[in-house]
Amino acid sequence: MKVEDENYYRVFPINLGKQLSNKEAHVYLLLLFKSDYNTGESNVLLETLSKEAGYNADTVSDYLHKAKRLGYVDITPQYFKTENGQPKKKNFYKVHIPPKDFIIVSRNFLDLHFDGLSPNEETDIKGFILLVKCICLNNCNLTLYSLREMAAHLSISYGTIQKYMKKCIELNLIKRYKGCYKITLDCFDKGNTNYFPKGTPPLYKEIYSTIDLFCQTKGLETPPYKKELIGQIAVEYPYTRQDLKQMDDIELIKRYSVKFQLAQRLPNLNEPINSLNYFVKMLTNKDYIIPPKKEPQKFIM
Repeated sequence: MKVEDENYYRVFPINLGKQLSNKEAHVYLLLLFKSDYNTGESNVLLETLSKEAGYNADTVSDYLHKAKRLGYVDITPQYFKTENGQPKKKNFYKVHIPPKDFIIVSRNFLDLHFDGLSPNEETDIKGFILLVKCICLNNCNLTLYSLREMAAHLSISYGTIQKYMKKCIELNLIKRYKGCYKITLDCFDKGNTNYFPKGTPPLYKEIYSTIDLFCQTKGLETPPYKKELIGQIAVEYPYTRQDLKQMDDIELIKRYSVKFQLAQRLPNLNEPINSLNYFVKMLTNKDYIIPPKKEPQKFIM
């Protein structure tokens, strides 16, 4: 994944978010932003991370070494002499950049500050939001988990989750949304919203962009792009907007216009949509299930 400004975004592994506490997750995020976007290498001082996190250097070191044990960062000690000739140790870091299963975090999330909270309290709150983001539905900001279910999926206790969720709701960082929890911050997945794999047909892009705009007008999160599901819609709606403009038959234009059909079939849509399959059913009157990947055949000799 390539984003527009390499200094402004970092990718955070979803699985790591489920193995760290909120404090540990935010410290790891701090390291990500002190690391090279392409190589993951960093010469950041432990004292710098400590100052930004609001925790002492030993605590921050422990958090990073936990990420190392989990396989998400290499930490190599280097020794050099100070100006007065005394030996000193400094760590060299190399974070592992995940090729898939990640969330994109923008710099303005790291730069958030809240009145009345100390640096370490801010670290705790933002780390908690980061963990909630890791268990949201398919790159959206909405999770269907209850607080007890969150405790089963995250490495923090139910009591801790209750505490931080209450604080996040008070600060309007997370809100209750139709029985679910929704992150209100516009800090995640920038550069990912309209991302299409290389070679995506223009028709597929147009159909998904139309659905995306439709969801935005309804105040809903757009389900993530899946070519298999958009492909099913494309079978029934094979014409681009440019193609439709060249037609003289108004009824034919209405029949094959995704925008028109969405407005006609879903005039009062106000419920969260978890998958593009919902739109497949609404637009084609068919349900589509993505077939599982075939396992390679095994032969017994």
